[in-house]
Amino acid sequence: MKRTATIITLAVILTCAVHLSAGYYEQGRRYYIRKNYDKAKEMFLKAAESNTAGDAYYFLGEIEKLQGNYHEAEEYYKTAITKKNISRQYLINSYWNAILMAEQRNDYEAVVSICRSMWIRTREAKARQKIDSLINKLLWTDNSDAIDRYNEGINLKKRGKTKEALEKFQSSLSLDSSFLAPKFEIGMMAYNSGDVDQASRSLGDITARIPFYAELSLVLGDIEFNRHDYRSAIDLFSKSLEYGFIESSAEYRILIKRGTSYYNISDFQSAEKDIEAALRYNPSSADALLLMSAVKIKMEKYDDALKTLQRAESLNPDNPEILYQLGSVYYKENDPRYAAHFDALFSLVGKKKDYPSKYEKVFLILAKHHFENKNYGHTVAILKTVDTGSQSYENRLLLAKALFNLKEYDNAIDQFEKISLGEEDKFTLCKSYALSGRREKAKALLAEIVTTGDFLTRAQRDPVLSSLVKEMDEDGVRKSEPPKKESGDGARNKTDEKKNTRDERPADRGADSD
Repeated sequence: MKRTATIITLAVILTCAVHLSAGYYEQGRRYYIRKNYDKAKEMFLKAAESNTAGDAYYFLGEIEKLQGNYHEAEEYYKTAITKKNISRQYLINSYWNAILMAEQRNDYEAVVSICRSMWIRTREAKARQKIDSLINKLLWTDNSDAIDRYNEGINLKKRGKTKEALEKFQSSLSLDSSFLAPKFEIGMMAYNSGDVDQASRSLGDITARIPFYAELSLVLGDIEFNRHDYRSAIDLFSKSLEYGFIESSAEYRILIKRGTSYYNISDFQSAEKDIEAALRYNPSSADALLLMSAVKIKMEKYDDALKTLQRAESLNPDNPEILYQLGSVYYKENDPRYAAHFDALFSLVGKKKDYPSKYEKVFLILAKHHFENKNYGHTVAILKTVDTGSQSYENRLLLAKALFNLKEYDNAIDQFEKISLGEEDKFTLCKSYALSGRREKAKALLAEIVTTGDFLTRAQRDPVLSSLVKEMDEDGVRKSEPPKKESGDGARNKTDEKKNTRDERPADRGADSD
């Protein structure tokens, strides 16, 4: 019961406060009409303090303007346009007064900013027209001769005489170098012809003088973005967003490009903000999700990167870039799921010749994975798509070994012979020679390696090479270790014994040889 009474009491107090505020505003209006501005200001301030009468700020601005306090007046007008509880008439009037005062002090950027705010909130067409007229004014000149040359150039351009038009625009500039209209035409002609350097110079002069020329900032931003001058691109894209009358689809595109630019200069937090804003426009955008995952990876937020990529994959299961990034993150995390994603990527683009070089790196990782798991056919299929000019020693050797395990001995030999081999790989090449019928080559290579390590023992036990070892022994080809020297009479006696044996039984040795 007490609580109910308390609520009723609060409601009564609030109602009284609202009526009192409204009373202050009405009193202020009466004093204003009677031109008692001091008293009117007192009442409007009390009404404004209650935050229930946005119109009061407009009249406070009017009073300050009438009293010649223009700075204070502008501040009240600016406050008025931020209020939701202001009538449309006084909202529009506050906007125009704020614009007029900014223009009087030649603060054109403030004029454009207020006009843009006015258009966004009220959709007043005159707000856009005001900016267009301001830009045209700043592009123009008072030099009548320069204007005549410019107009001649425009007429020639309309008739398709581009070269002659360009000459007229340049002539116009020679008469007045500050005349920006011909500079605009020269820049756009260069841009359309692919001369981005000239376009950047000419259009850059204009955006330096008119930073709120949003449409031109966007064109120049695209030029600098494509030239990889990301810092300049960021500045230009920011101006186009700040001053432009941009539809949501265009704003999405600018945010993606600015986010990419931030990414490329390693400002990952700013990139993240831009991509989040872009995703609000298009939540299923593969480009935005991929860029976000790349940012998360750079920030070492691998769990967040995986969540973003898994979301992207559910929306775009056959997107190669998504498969690449998702597999890359799994690989960094030592998660065996990387192989399935790299396999899917290879199935999509592996047989094409124009896939990005970064895909080649993961294909080599995939080839090694399949080799280690004895999937030699997959290993060979992958390695054969890799540009032979970019294959490393390791990859050529891997291909040779995979071909050997597939019993494609001739192909394996072709790969082995292209690289310098260690002893172990020479042993495998030796077996390849033997299995492909090249026994003499096999014996020559075997003779080279059996003097080191345990290769002789392994060759004797190997079903393929053991017969070659016997042949080499019989032919006296195998290089054996020299006999140990004995000192004194024992050594001389053994030498004499061998000599006598050779002298006494030549026929027997010949029989044994048979």
